[in-house]
Amino acid sequence: MLELYHYEPYANSMKCMVCLKEKGIDFVSRYVDILKFEQHEPSFVALNPNGQVPILVHDGKVIVESTVINEYLEDVFPQVRLRPTDAYERHRMRVISKWNDEILMPSVSMLGWHSRFHPFAKNIDEKEFQQRMRRVPLYEIREKWETTRKGAFTEAQLNESRRKIRWMIARMEEALSDSKWLAGPEYSLADINTYPQIEGVTRLYKEFWNEKNAARSIEWLARMNERPAVKAAFALSRFSNAPGQARDADKTARATA
Repeated sequence: MLELYHYEPYANSMKCMVCLKEKGIDFVSRYVDILKFEQHEPSFVALNPNGQVPILVHDGKVIVESTVINEYLEDVFPQVRLRPTDAYERHRMRVISKWNDEILMPSVSMLGWHSRFHPFAKNIDEKEFQQRMRRVPLYEIREKWETTRKGAFTEAQLNESRRKIRWMIARMEEALSDSKWLAGPEYSLADINTYPQIEGVTRLYKEFWNEKNAARSIEWLARMNERPAVKAAFALSRFSNAPGQARDADKTARATA
């Protein structure tokens, strides 16, 4: 039995949702509402002490970290192959996935916390907010919530995130100069792992996402958006989210205002 504990179909939850859908694997969807801080409930923290989604539970075994989850799925369910057979292309897949985890994802995340989650966080009653923060396992996440609530990301921090996004898109443009997929001629986990963050760039850094700066990446994103697995993952959204739109924090902010 496979269970995926996830939030909306974007960011790290989306990576695993698309991978499962590409492989055609049946799984039980366990929706975790992070805007209700359900990821910090004792029952969830018992599965992942860091209090973060996604989590894959396979026959009682708990697998965490989205990129690692996708590699696990590739190892255990290899029938639909998402890892290149060529050693160099497999290396490229892992390097690009590493860049996504260490450079692109934190940068897109900061822009998202700044613009999308600030209205939500500032509308939480102070006493309730502090109660919620005491349940957050990771110091870094508590600090991020505190900073987001105050709207206190500096322009220097935001500009550094934008610089890193530009760097990543430049690497993508290079990779796509002689191939339609990021790690080579084969669609792979490199594309799946990168997709949710780039989809976020189209909303959070619109001024850079254009034909001048990201022509090949725009074509790549269009191919990704048309994949049945991506559409199936978006179909799991409780907010009817789709490529180019993320309405969860906006609706919740209005509801709590």
